[in-house]
Amino acid sequence: MDAGAAVTDQSDEFMRELARLGETRTWDTGATVVTQGDPADCMYLIHEGELRAVITGEGGRVVELNSLRAGEFFGELMLSGEQRSATVQVTARARLTRVTRAEVERLLGARPDLAFHLIQRLGQRVRVLARTVADLASADVYGRLVGLFDALAVQDKAQRFVPGPMSQQRIAERVGASKAMVNRLLQDLERGGYIEVTRERIALLKKLPPRW
Repeated sequence: MDAGAAVTDQSDEFMRELARLGETRTWDTGATVVTQGDPADCMYLIHEGELRAVITGEGGRVVELNSLRAGEFFGELMLSGEQRSATVQVTARARLTRVTRAEVERLLGARPDLAFHLIQRLGQRVRVLARTVADLASADVYGRLVGLFDALAVQDKAQRFVPGPMSQQRIAERVGASKAMVNRLLQDLERGGYIEVTRERIALLKKLPPRW
Protein backbone atom coordinates (compact mmCIF):
# COMPACT_ATOMS: atom_id res chain seq x y z
CA MET A 1 0.00 0.00 0.00
CA ASP A 2 1.43 3.42 -0.93
CA ALA A 3 1.49 6.45 1.39
CA GLY A 4 -1.44 8.12 -0.37
CA ALA A 5 -3.63 5.07 0.09
CA ALA A 6 -2.65 4.84 3.76
CA VAL A 7 -3.68 8.45 4.36
CA THR A 8 -7.00 7.87 2.60
CA ASP A 9 -7.69 4.71 4.62
CA GLN A 10 -6.98 6.51 7.88
CA SER A 11 -9.22 9.43 6.86
CA ASP A 12 -12.05 7.00 6.10
CA GLU A 13 -11.59 5.21 9.41
CA PHE A 14 -11.51 8.49 11.32
CA MET A 15 -14.81 9.54 9.74
CA ARG A 16 -16.42 6.13 10.35
CA GLU A 17 -15.40 5.99 13.99
CA LEU A 18 -16.68 9.51 14.68
CA ALA A 19 -19.91 8.94 12.73
CA ARG A 20 -20.72 5.98 15.00
CA LEU A 21 -20.74 8.32 17.99
CA GLY A 22 -22.90 11.14 16.64
CA GLU A 23 -26.32 12.15 15.42
CA THR A 24 -26.91 12.61 11.68
CA ARG A 25 -29.38 15.00 10.06
CA THR A 26 -29.90 16.93 6.82
CA TRP A 27 -29.48 20.71 6.52
CA ASP A 28 -31.11 22.79 3.78
CA THR A 29 -29.27 25.27 1.60
CA GLY A 30 -28.89 28.61 3.37
CA ALA A 31 -28.94 27.17 6.88
CA THR A 32 -26.33 28.29 9.41
CA VAL A 33 -24.84 25.31 11.24
CA VAL A 34 -22.58 27.18 13.67
CA THR A 35 -22.10 30.90 14.31
CA GLN A 36 -18.90 32.78 15.07
CA GLY A 37 -18.65 33.51 18.79
CA ASP A 38 -21.12 30.82 19.87
CA PRO A 39 -20.10 28.20 22.46
CA ALA A 40 -18.06 25.38 20.88
CA ASP A 41 -19.20 22.02 22.19
CA CYS A 42 -19.24 19.72 19.15
CA MET A 43 -17.80 19.07 15.70
CA TYR A 44 -19.45 18.04 12.44
CA LEU A 45 -18.67 15.46 9.75
CA ILE A 46 -19.78 16.17 6.17
CA HIS A 47 -21.28 13.19 4.30
CA GLU A 48 -22.98 15.07 1.45
CA GLY A 49 -23.35 18.65 0.25
CA GLU A 50 -21.23 21.77 0.47
CA LEU A 51 -20.70 24.45 3.11
CA ARG A 52 -18.62 27.58 3.54
CA ALA A 53 -16.75 29.02 6.51
CA VAL A 54 -16.83 32.81 6.94
CA ILE A 55 -15.65 35.31 9.52
CA THR A 56 -17.13 38.72 10.22
CA GLY A 57 -14.75 41.53 11.10
CA GLU A 58 -15.10 45.10 12.24
CA GLY A 59 -17.79 47.05 10.45
CA GLY A 60 -19.59 43.84 9.51
CA ARG A 61 -17.22 42.97 6.65
CA VAL A 62 -17.52 39.27 5.77
CA VAL A 63 -14.61 37.21 4.43
CA GLU A 64 -15.07 33.64 3.21
CA LEU A 65 -12.23 31.42 4.41
CA ASN A 66 -12.90 28.24 2.46
CA SER A 67 -15.41 25.76 1.12
CA LEU A 68 -16.12 22.41 2.82
CA ARG A 69 -17.29 19.26 1.07
CA ALA A 70 -18.09 15.59 1.65
CA GLY A 71 -15.31 13.75 3.48
CA GLU A 72 -14.27 16.81 5.48
CA PHE A 73 -15.16 17.98 8.97
CA PHE A 74 -15.34 21.25 10.90
CA GLY A 75 -15.64 22.49 14.46
CA GLU A 76 -12.60 20.54 15.65
CA LEU A 77 -11.13 23.69 17.21
CA MET A 78 -13.58 23.12 20.07
CA LEU A 79 -10.77 20.99 21.51
CA SER A 80 -8.66 24.11 22.11
CA GLY A 81 -11.22 26.88 22.60
CA GLU A 82 -14.63 27.66 24.03
CA GLN A 83 -16.04 29.78 21.18
CA ARG A 84 -16.57 29.26 17.47
CA SER A 85 -13.93 31.04 15.40
CA ALA A 86 -16.09 31.17 12.25
CA THR A 87 -19.63 30.85 10.95
CA VAL A 88 -20.39 27.82 8.77
CA GLN A 89 -23.28 28.03 6.30
CA VAL A 90 -24.79 25.44 3.94
CA THR A 91 -24.38 26.30 0.25
CA ALA A 92 -25.71 22.97 -1.09
CA ARG A 93 -28.10 20.72 0.87
CA ALA A 94 -25.91 18.78 3.28
CA ARG A 95 -26.01 15.67 5.47
CA LEU A 96 -23.95 16.13 8.61
CA THR A 97 -23.15 14.15 11.74
CA ARG A 98 -22.82 16.10 14.98
CA VAL A 99 -20.35 14.65 17.52
CA THR A 100 -20.01 16.11 21.01
CA ARG A 101 -16.70 17.21 22.51
CA ALA A 102 -16.89 14.45 25.14
CA GLU A 103 -17.28 11.72 22.51
CA VAL A 104 -14.43 13.10 20.40
CA GLU A 105 -12.13 13.28 23.41
CA ARG A 106 -12.97 9.70 24.42
CA LEU A 107 -12.24 8.41 20.90
CA LEU A 108 -8.94 10.27 20.62
CA GLY A 109 -7.89 9.05 24.07
CA ALA A 110 -8.54 5.45 23.05
CA ARG A 111 -7.09 5.78 19.54
CA PRO A 112 -3.83 7.81 19.52
CA ASP A 113 -3.38 6.98 15.81
CA LEU A 114 -6.59 8.84 15.01
CA ALA A 115 -5.50 11.73 17.22
CA PHE A 116 -2.33 11.99 15.12
CA HIS A 117 -4.45 11.97 11.96
CA LEU A 118 -6.52 14.86 13.33
CA ILE A 119 -3.33 16.82 14.02
CA GLN A 120 -2.22 16.26 10.42
CA ARG A 121 -5.56 17.49 9.10
CA LEU A 122 -5.36 20.56 11.32
CA GLY A 123 -1.90 21.28 9.98
CA GLN A 124 -3.20 21.12 6.41
CA ARG A 125 -6.02 23.50 7.26
CA VAL A 126 -3.66 25.98 8.91
CA ARG A 127 -1.47 25.97 5.78
CA VAL A 128 -4.49 26.69 3.57
CA LEU A 129 -5.60 29.56 5.80
CA ALA A 130 -2.06 30.94 5.89
CA ARG A 131 -1.98 31.01 2.09
CA THR A 132 -5.37 32.74 2.05
CA VAL A 133 -4.15 35.45 4.42
CA ALA A 134 -0.90 35.85 2.46
CA ASP A 135 -2.83 36.27 -0.79
CA LEU A 136 -5.12 38.88 0.78
CA ALA A 137 -2.10 40.78 2.06
CA SER A 138 0.16 40.62 -0.98
CA ALA A 139 -2.03 40.71 -4.10
CA ASP A 140 -4.39 43.35 -5.45
CA VAL A 141 -8.08 42.54 -5.96
CA TYR A 142 -7.57 41.37 -9.54
CA GLY A 143 -4.68 39.13 -8.51
CA ARG A 144 -6.80 37.59 -5.75
CA LEU A 145 -9.63 37.02 -8.24
CA VAL A 146 -7.29 35.19 -10.62
CA GLY A 147 -5.97 33.13 -7.70
CA LEU A 148 -9.51 32.18 -6.69
CA PHE A 149 -10.41 31.11 -10.20
CA ASP A 150 -7.23 29.02 -10.44
CA ALA A 151 -8.01 27.32 -7.12
CA LEU A 152 -11.64 26.49 -7.98
CA ALA A 153 -11.43 25.77 -11.73
CA VAL A 154 -12.10 22.29 -13.09
CA GLN A 155 -11.48 20.84 -16.54
CA ASP A 156 -14.24 19.22 -18.59
CA LYS A 157 -12.86 18.03 -21.91
CA ALA A 158 -11.66 21.22 -23.63
CA GLN A 159 -13.52 23.57 -21.28
CA ARG A 160 -12.02 25.01 -18.08
CA PHE A 161 -14.54 26.61 -15.74
CA VAL A 162 -15.38 27.60 -12.18
CA PRO A 163 -18.46 25.62 -11.05
CA GLY A 164 -21.43 27.62 -9.85
CA PRO A 165 -23.58 29.06 -8.67
CA MET A 166 -20.97 31.60 -7.55
CA SER A 167 -22.58 34.96 -6.80
CA GLN A 168 -20.67 38.23 -7.02
CA GLN A 169 -21.22 38.72 -3.29
CA ARG A 170 -19.65 35.37 -2.51
CA ILE A 171 -16.69 36.09 -4.80
CA ALA A 172 -16.26 39.44 -3.05
CA GLU A 173 -16.17 37.71 0.32
CA ARG A 174 -13.59 35.22 -0.93
CA VAL A 175 -11.21 37.87 -2.29
CA GLY A 176 -11.78 40.51 0.39
CA ALA A 177 -13.24 43.17 -1.91
CA SER A 178 -16.47 45.04 -2.50
CA LYS A 179 -19.21 43.56 -4.66
CA ALA A 180 -19.01 46.65 -6.90
CA MET A 181 -15.32 46.01 -7.56
CA VAL A 182 -15.93 42.34 -8.39
CA ASN A 183 -18.81 43.30 -10.70
CA ARG A 184 -16.56 45.73 -12.61
CA LEU A 185 -13.75 43.20 -13.00
CA LEU A 186 -16.09 40.44 -14.20
CA GLN A 187 -17.73 42.76 -16.72
CA ASP A 188 -14.33 43.92 -18.00
CA LEU A 189 -13.12 40.34 -18.38
CA GLU A 190 -16.31 39.36 -20.21
CA ARG A 191 -15.96 42.29 -22.60
CA GLY A 192 -12.37 41.26 -23.22
CA GLY A 193 -13.47 37.74 -24.15
CA TYR A 194 -11.63 36.11 -21.25
CA ILE A 195 -14.63 34.68 -19.38
CA GLU A 196 -18.31 33.92 -19.85
CA VAL A 197 -20.50 34.16 -16.76
CA THR A 198 -23.71 32.16 -16.37
CA ARG A 199 -25.65 31.04 -13.31
CA GLU A 200 -24.18 27.54 -13.58
CA ARG A 201 -20.52 28.43 -14.13
CA ILE A 202 -17.85 30.94 -15.02
CA ALA A 203 -16.22 29.66 -18.21
CA LEU A 204 -12.52 30.54 -18.55
CA LEU A 205 -12.27 31.05 -22.31
CA LYS A 206 -8.57 31.91 -22.44
CA LYS A 207 -5.65 32.52 -20.12
CA LEU A 208 -6.30 35.50 -17.85
CA PRO A 209 -3.77 38.33 -18.11
CA PRO A 210 -1.33 38.67 -15.18
CA ARG A 211 -2.48 42.23 -14.53
CA TRP A 212 -5.61 44.25 -15.23
